[in-house]
Amino acid sequence: MSAAGGADEERAQRLFRDGISFIVHDHDVQRAAIERFRRSGVTAKQVHISCDGQIYGEQEDFWSSATPEQLVKERARVGASTTNLPTLVDTQATGLFLRSALIAIEHLRTQIDASGGGLVLALEADDIVAAKRAGAAALLLGSEGSRLIQSDLGVLRALYRLGLRHLQLSWAWETSVGTPQSDTSGRGITAFGREVVRELNDLGVIVDVAHLSYASIAEVVEASRVPVLCSHTGSLTLNPEQTVCLPDELIRKIGAANGVIAVHFMSQIVKPGRHKATFAELMAQITHITRLIGPEHVGLAPDYGPLDPRMWTNYGITVPYSFADGVEDIGKMANMTRGLVAAGYDDDEIRGIMGENLLRLFREVRAARRPVADLEGDALGIRTAATTPL
Repeated sequence: MSAAGGADEERAQRLFRDGISFIVHDHDVQRAAIERFRRSGVTAKQVHISCDGQIYGEQEDFWSSATPEQLVKERARVGASTTNLPTLVDTQATGLFLRSALIAIEHLRTQIDASGGGLVLALEADDIVAAKRAGAAALLLGSEGSRLIQSDLGVLRALYRLGLRHLQLSWAWETSVGTPQSDTSGRGITAFGREVVRELNDLGVIVDVAHLSYASIAEVVEASRVPVLCSHTGSLTLNPEQTVCLPDELIRKIGAANGVIAVHFMSQIVKPGRHKATFAELMAQITHITRLIGPEHVGLAPDYGPLDPRMWTNYGITVPYSFADGVEDIGKMANMTRGLVAAGYDDDEIRGIMGENLLRLFREVRAARRPVADLEGDALGIRTAATTPL
């Protein structure tokens, strides 16, 4: 994991110490995890306030949060006679995801307020730059999936005002926005999905295409007037077992639109099989993708969060999830700089992959936004359950 020699190690340490490291796709929101983040030397992380499924729930809760479409698919896959999957329940209508997101925002903002300036909320790219200069750490609020907006652009706008600056359009289940990675029908995003993309562009919120079907991803790239992010993936060429990985032509399409591909650190995404990935296998993903689209379009997506056994047992998987060797937690992110030095990347390329490429994307997204006052709120179809006359 170390760079080749004394000079290379000194260079790697300098690049990590002085550069902006910015990672995406992080689930660690608890106080202890946020404190580890503050001590890690990582400048900023995009942290999820919501996910489209109860991935840390007991099996009954997990499946009760599935969409009706997903439950139908699961019954067909495992056989109705051998499963105890719950009755179809669309919890999108219950407010579960929005409520959980609001609690998470409050939890994170409380930690920021209590940090004495050690933590900041990243509403703009310059907030991340300022955090680096001040020796602070920045949190960028996002969501792994769009069920928290309850199919309502008014809710999306309210979350934006609370600090949301990233939205992954879908998790692994079908929603009102578009088809998930498991879909092979060729269907893409919905009409409402196009409205969401347009609204995200107008608000200046990062559009994330991870976990969408390939057809949906291609359509989002074409529909968005700003570059998009694929926040955790790899090349399907290197791991054909995982549909969260992208075919090379789709990676090229995102890169050609000035987007960013962020490389996943979890072992089962890095390479085929469930065994722990080596650091060399992780670097092979980065090398392959940089050869396709250039290092200026590559970022890092560890997917850090509690490795709770329910995450895999809910799917009937027996081998525990793991992270690639040498990057098992956020405190080891300096090893990525060492690996990039050893692989022969120059200083600008390393700074880009470690965080400046994502910072550039965030800056471009924010620069293209429209003033909120200019957006047509009356056209949003706002619903207030007859509590106010809207």
